[in-house]
Amino acid sequence: MSSLIKVGNENVSVKEFNGQRVVTFKDIDSVHERPDGTARKRFNDNKSRFVEGEDFYKVCPSEIRTHKIMDISEMAREDVTLLTESGYLMLVKSF
Repeated sequence: MSSLIKVGNENVSVKEFNGQRVVTFKDIDSVHERPDGTARKRFNDNKSRFVEGEDFYKVCPSEIRTHKIMDISEMAREDVTLLTESGYLMLVKSF
């Protein structure tokens, strides 16, 4: 599906959507050694500052499976938020 890159001490799978590299909240928490859920909370606290389609995408599980963006459970039903580089940079400012 995707290759791995090393960021700090963590291996993160390379994900692309709409021709852009993207990351998940879990990737961000892992790389920045934050407790699970930290990135999602910061995103939700500042959501009004993020522009969908520019800073992040909401992607349904079937589209993730179809385009092989990343591994996802067959049981997954909720949309996944994928952050672009600009969204990532905005989000980590709050750390």
